Amino acid sequence: MVAPKLTWRWDLALLALALACFSAGFWRLWPGAAGLEEAPLGPIILKAGVASMGFIGFAVRWETLAPVLLRRLDGLLLVAVCLASAAWALAPAIALQHGILLLSLWVFGITIAARLPAVDLAFTTAFAGILALLAQLVAARGLMPLAALDGDLTLALCAALWASASSAKWRWAWLAWAVALVVLALILGDLASLMAAGIGVATAGLGLGMRWISARRPWTPIDVAVTLACSILTVTLLALLKPLPLSSDPFGALNWIGYGFGVSGASIGEGFGQGLGVLGLGLASIWAVVTSLRLAIDRRESDTDSAVVFGMWCAGLGALLLASTEISVLSSWVVLLAGLSFGAGIRPLVPAAQSQRQVSMQVPVAAPRPALATRDRLS
Repeated sequence: MVAPKLTWRWDLALLALALACFSAGFWRLWPGAAGLEEAPLGPIILKAGVASMGFIGFAVRWETLAPVLLRRLDGLLLVAVCLASAAWALAPAIALQHGILLLSLWVFGITIAARLPAVDLAFTTAFAGILALLAQLVAARGLMPLAALDGDLTLALCAALWASASSAKWRWAWLAWAVALVVLALILGDLASLMAAGIGVATAGLGLGMRWISARRPWTPIDVAVTLACSILTVTLLALLKPLPLSSDPFGALNWIGYGFGVSGASIGEGFGQGLGVLGLGLASIWAVVTSLRLAIDRRESDTDSAVVFGMWCAGLGALLLASTEISVLSSWVVLLAGLSFGAGIRPLVPAAQSQRQVSMQVPVAAPRPALATRDRLS
């Protein structure tokens, strides 16, 4: 694998800072942010402003990204239902606000993942994890409590492993940082972070195995069906470990459409469980399973890059399901998962890949054949 150049990349630094702005540590730096549900309006405006910049990058690559979006109807349908929930929500203004913010985060994640190759995306996520933890330390004025992490430690640990697998030159430095994060997780008692990282490593190995098999025999519809069934079974078992809360009406029946996206709370469980009810949970499960299958058999990148991206995706799903505390629906994890679900493998958007492809497609022009001297001899 090729490591990024050892020059200061302002674009990667700014993207890492933008991704870290969606973490819990950054909004805890805001005065008056006592808890996740009590976040003041300032961080919400900051997230909305940063996420809206994704529309600019999306507009620049509209001709390429629009066909990709039309082929990913599962994610579009999930976001559309979040927006449409304002029609039946108990508080339509709050549901519409959270739906628009989720759409902005979705587009921002797509723009980042479509702009960067896998190596740069790994480094950007790893530095964003470092910035998020630094913000947590400053906000807590020391060692942060476990209830304040909001998935930031899990993101930093999984991203450090991702960066170590993507760069041969800086591998041991990122592994040392990952070991330090493991020690921090053990001190805080955050076993969910270790479990999510373990899921990522295991599924990355599974992705390499699937690519080894697919290189020797083509995928058949039966293989895809079996893989899909195993994915559904895995997601179901993970959901049983920590089921998302389902709201109920006074008669005890399940709420099929929820009370509006974001009306019941700002966390993942409250947003999709109580906010959208069974409908939202079903759409979110379909989106997770379909994207997992697509990333598992995607061969548009090198085998190692694709397998590691698949492992990072599964680690993110594991972090959302296994987290001991609720993760915000407007967090860095949601941005990253949204980008991976749409943008992973879209290499024509990367300028370096474009230039290499253009050079490889250039056909050398044959040199003109020298004139024959036969006629001169005969004359």
